[in-house]
Amino acid sequence: MPLQDYEYASFNPVAYDIANHFCEMAADYHSEKPHILDYNKYPDTDERKQFVQTYLSSSGEESEVEVENLIKSIEKYTLASCHLVWGLWGIISDHVNDIDFDYKGYARQRFEQHWLKKPTILTSQTAE
Repeated sequence: MPLQDYEYASFNPVAYDIANHFCEMAADYHSEKPHILDYNKYPDTDERKQFVQTYLSSSGEESEVEVENLIKSIEKYTLASCHLVWGLWGIISDHVNDIDFDYKGYARQRFEQHWLKKPTILTSQTAE
């Protein structure tokens, strides 16, 4: 069962789209400073597990192994889906959009999060 973001739709692995869904929880586009991300709002381990269990239960694939495998894939995809793609989007958007939004600041936060999380995510994934 795919998740849909019609504005930026493409054919992606489920883990990519769920990673993006989780990362978007760090944003509040209705605040005074919509470009400021708060990664404390990123769902914790229990919330991510509950979401994945619920998602997989809709297709009957909710075994503990399936849940853990999808969670691991989601964490890897945060590097690409959430941080690199949206960081690049911010750089490009700064040049092509006239909307009052700090695209460069947004991109900087995405790239900083990528470099902060990359060693932990890739090391923990390869050690298993």
